[in-house]
Amino acid sequence: MFYKAILHRNQALGESFHAVAAESMTLYGYAKACYQFFGQEPQIDFLAWPEWVKLVNNQELSEHSYYHLARSGSYSIENARKLLNYEPKYTTLETVEQGIQSYLERGLITLKKSE
Repeated sequence: MFYKAILHRNQALGESFHAVAAESMTLYGYAKACYQFFGQEPQIDFLAWPEWVKLVNNQELSEHSYYHLARSGSYSIENARKLLNYEPKYTTLETVEQGIQSYLERGLITLKKSE
């Protein structure tokens, strides 16, 4: 998007663009995608916030999660599409899958061997 803004300087001047995915995905969607990436059937339960906080049992993590969820916004790339002819190279799901694959390849996450 930044490169296209440079290429289309006249259209970009004075405009505001959001460098985000073309589509949004909920945390539930991310969780399902992770299950499916590893070839598993999603098994997801929902908890009320107080129950989740108790389960996590870490005030700092709970506060970070709360503010991330409470402030989560939805942004659009329509202005960049219209003025710069911008299209993201990857979908949200492709980005998540590539990120997981990269973590696996670099050993940042490992899988338990099934017995």
